[in-house]
This record gives sequence, C-alpha cells and structure tokens, in this order.
Amino acid sequence: MSTGDEGRSSYLDLLITTILEHEKNMDKLLERMQKIANDLSKASKETEPKPKKEVAKKKEGEKPAAANDIIYLKVKADRPMDEILAILETLKE
Repeated sequence: MSTGDEGRSSYLDLLITTILEHEKNMDKLLERMQKIANDLSKASKETEPKPKKEVAKKKEGEKPAAANDIIYLKVKADRPMDEILAILETLKE
C-alpha cells in the first residue's frame, strides 16, 4: 500500500467514525425530542380549557377575563416537565 493509499484509508476511517458519532448523537436528540413532544401532548391534554367562569374584576368598568383567554408566558425550560407543569398550575390559581 502506498503512502497516498494509507492517507486515503485513514481519512475514510476518520470520516466513517465521525458519521457514526453524528448518527448516535442524532438518535439521542431524536429520542429527547420525542419525549418532549409526548410530555407536551400530555400536558396539553391535562390543561384543556374548562367551562368559563368569571374572574374578579381588576378595575372598575374593566370586563373580567374569561377562562379561555390566552396568556403568553416565556419559561426557561431547563427544569423537568412535571416541575414546569406544577409551576403553571399554581400560576393559574
């Protein structure tokens, strides 16, 4: 085997190793994304809108908020999903 062939073989070995590592990382990321998607689906089913109920007026003349009003909340999600759901439940009360 000449030096050129050895260099090419080493390059191909490195390329194959890199691609295999990339595939493993992608598999791990896909598993994590699937778990997050399942958790979000479960959370959305648990927090389906309930019948409307009146909320106390904040100011005179201001109409009360309805139970199906959408509130945007940005949450840093470096916590487990069950902790985030518990926090959101306490905020709803």
